[in-house]
Amino acid sequence: MKFRNPWIDPRILQVRPEAVQAYLLTHGWVYLGPAIMPDMLMFDTPQPRDDKPNVILPLKLEHGSQVQRLIELIGDVALYEDRYAGDVLTDMLRQPVEPVPANGPGVTLPAEPTPK
Repeated sequence: MKFRNPWIDPRILQVRPEAVQAYLLTHGWVYLGPAIMPDMLMFDTPQPRDDKPNVILPLKLEHGSQVQRLIELIGDVALYEDRYAGDVLTDMLRQPVEPVPANGPGVTLPAEPTPK
């Protein structure tokens, strides 16, 4: 896919939502839960601010609107971290990914009893 805007880094299409989620969590962003829109998660900045943005992470990148939401997320993170968006994108592409439970990060399931 070629973007009409030459400022959009085409590597955006290589980012996995799990890597973005892991990046946000390891950088102190606060998981707020599922968004009202399906297949979207909300995160908030690590430290309180007056203009504190929430970012919305699409869990699927099947449609242009979902890719646009990811572009906006990376831009918002870059602004918050006072970094270039390309550098944030590079870090997200390098982010190791651990499996995340379907019902959200930080949710632990009870262990099954061992058979006797």
